[in-house]
Amino acid sequence: MARFQHTVTLAPVPRRWFESCVATLHDLAEDTDAEGARLRLPDGRPLPGLVLARGPHLRPGARYRPVNEESGEPEADQCVTVRAWDRRRETALEVVTVDGAPDHPARLDCALTLTSAERPREASLSVTLTPSDGKRDKHLGGTGRVHLDLDGWWRATGRGRHPSRAPLTGTLTHAYARVGVTVVPRPAPDGRWLVTVKIRAGGRSFARPLVPLAAALLGRRARRACAESLDRAAETWNAQVPALVHMDAERLRAELTDALLGARRAHTGKE
Repeated sequence: MARFQHTVTLAPVPRRWFESCVATLHDLAEDTDAEGARLRLPDGRPLPGLVLARGPHLRPGARYRPVNEESGEPEADQCVTVRAWDRRRETALEVVTVDGAPDHPARLDCALTLTSAERPREASLSVTLTPSDGKRDKHLGGTGRVHLDLDGWWRATGRGRHPSRAPLTGTLTHAYARVGVTVVPRPAPDGRWLVTVKIRAGGRSFARPLVPLAAALLGRRARRACAESLDRAAETWNAQVPALVHMDAERLRAELTDALLGARRAHTGKE
């Protein structure tokens, strides 16, 4: 078993702002109208790059596809499906991408779940890679899962009683290896978050004894690379998040709308 631990300092995100952000995202989606396959933003402008391919807008079973910039036709190898859309209970989306490359054909399934939008308590993400190359399926496939206990996260960053379990956990499972990740925040004296990331990696099947060997040979270099990656991610977070959390709901909605239209402006060259 190989182990790694590193702590970074992050700018805090107020829970009230986060919940406002989630509500704004849902409002923007619900205020978007569907005219046949075409989607229009609340101000009437068409939403570029995405069409409604099946079902009523935002109802369970509704399916959306990105649009190919060159042909203007919906992409056949990627889709987003609404599995649940209930602000009081659960929002669930599934994203499927099929890669038909001759050398490594594969299917990637991603499922995102939020409970609930009115007062977010839990969020989870699962990813499954399923190669369709016969004998190599076992070697190239894998699954990943991330679970975030939002109630536990804000309890851990407060000054009261901390949760007994890590609020953010993840696993990555392959035929020959399994990686577990836990993320635990705690309040820093200056009000920021001290976030500790712990990683445990172990081999499976005949590769079980190889992970300790690899850790012994490459451990220092791997740990340094992981620490540097986390530090860079923290720098990006601290450079961008403080400005975002000072936005009110109206400004945030405008920024999200501009982001959705950004692809169109870049494609047409218009401002």
